[in-house]
Amino acid sequence: MYFFSEEERKYLLKKLIPKAREKGIAEDLRGWNWHSTELSPPHDIILPVWEVSDRYCETGRDSYLRHVQKVSVPASEEMVAGRIYHQAMAELYPTAKRLIYREGMGICTDLPQILMERLPEAIIEAEEQLSQVKCYTESGKDVGENLRKLWSFEVSRIVAAIYAYLGKYKYMSDDSLINHALPFVVEHKLDGQYLGLSSNLSADAINMGGMLICDLKTGPRRDFHRLSATGYALVYESLYEVPISIGCTVYLSFPKNHPTPHIDRDFFIITDEIRQWFIEERDSKQDLIFCERDPGKCQNPGSCRYSEYCR
Repeated sequence: MYFFSEEERKYLLKKLIPKAREKGIAEDLRGWNWHSTELSPPHDIILPVWEVSDRYCETGRDSYLRHVQKVSVPASEEMVAGRIYHQAMAELYPTAKRLIYREGMGICTDLPQILMERLPEAIIEAEEQLSQVKCYTESGKDVGENLRKLWSFEVSRIVAAIYAYLGKYKYMSDDSLINHALPFVVEHKLDGQYLGLSSNLSADAINMGGMLICDLKTGPRRDFHRLSATGYALVYESLYEVPISIGCTVYLSFPKNHPTPHIDRDFFIITDEIRQWFIEERDSKQDLIFCERDPGKCQNPGSCRYSEYCR
């Protein structure tokens, strides 16, 4: 999921990263300036990054219904499926790291088998989560098989990355192997309170080698999806005062009759414009909650979970 191809690495190193350096980011829009007027939240209202960056409801009425009207709606089947895939990745990578730390590099020979033995338990947990969805459709029945494909695919990527470095270096510590082969932290906890965001945020993945934020999506591309990685980048900068200038939205899908998942990545520079867009979305949603202002219905509610409240 978070392993980049050689072509993607070249694109990052030869084009996107140099372009980001050349373009530059306004100092006022770096997260470490959270105390400035530009980044300071207008109200003491805490929002998660996903809610700020969620533009499926064009007017933001879902935030109004959630916070002001206290309307609670169950997660959709698509949301539960996405959560299952997120949880799988959050379990798989740390498990591989723990095994190497605990058993040493000698475990690498048996690593594929050990990791695959954990798959049935993950599928059972996924089925339990899906069983709680009210409108359980035929597509929901594919989640177990999709999880199997995803798990097997990622195990092969993990093992390939580990063996690539074991074959290259004759003498290597366990810690060095993990940092080379698995240079990302999944579900990285962040405290967004400086920016008026939740103090219990979880970034899907941070590539520590290139200081790059990755955000996983399971639906079709939308321009506002870039806001998620942007929000986490701002929070990371506010906490560690380390610049994060590149984001990546990872799109996961499962084509019919295809043996593996399909993974598409959208790399982008976290520019001044997209930073301002995120801050404007945060301010707008905080304002409507603080003023208890109903922003009105969407013209195209689509699959919005709150659509029945907007009829």
